[in-house]
Formats: sequence, C-alpha cells, structure tokens
Amino acid sequence: MKLLAPFSLAALTVFAGAAYAADGSITITSPANGATLQGNALNKLDFNVKLSPNGNHLHIYVDDGNPIIDRDIGHCPCSIDLPKLAPGKHVIAVKEATVSHALTGVESTVTVTSQ
Repeated sequence: MKLLAPFSLAALTVFAGAAYAADGSITITSPANGATLQGNALNKLDFNVKLSPNGNHLHIYVDDGNPIIDRDIGHCPCSIDLPKLAPGKHVIAVKEATVSHALTGVESTVTVTSQ
C-alpha cells in the first residue's frame, strides 16, 4: 500500500504537466497594448498562436464587430491587415475557435487609440 501513494502522486504530477503543455496560447506582438495608431493608415496585427487541442482557427475582433476569420495560422508569427479605425479607443481581440466556431476561451486582447 505504501508504494501506491507515491506512484499515484507521481502519475498525477506527470498528467498535470501534460495537460498544461496541451493548452493553447495567443500572444499579440503588435500593436502593443496602449499603442496609438493612425486610423487612415494600413495597420497590421501581428501575433503568435499555439492552438489548443480543440482549436481550429481564430476569430479576430475589432471592438464588438463581426469577426475576421483567420485559418492561415500554420506558419506563425502571423500577421493580418486591420480595417481602418475611427478616431478613439478600440479593443482588438484574437480568440481561438473550434471547427464549429465555438470560442474555446484561449484569447488575447489589446486596447489601442486611433488618431
């Protein structure tokens, strides 16, 4: 019996590490949070992504608008052109989605100001 307890603890530790490694991640590299962008200029969104096991593609949102869907994420770092931004503050969010477009909770956001 005493041998089972340490073995079980070791097995749980290895399993927890594997679950953590399988989680997805999204990192927006540009623009930086708090950046000022030129609203009429071509602005790019640069990001890195590691899909979670349920992830299939990304939805990119500017404020609460319709998503820009990006399926070309196999060769990140990734980059897309942002739409022209009206003057003011904007929230840009990159969110992972399943094949049926359900959001997985893996996401990254930045807030920018457009001039």
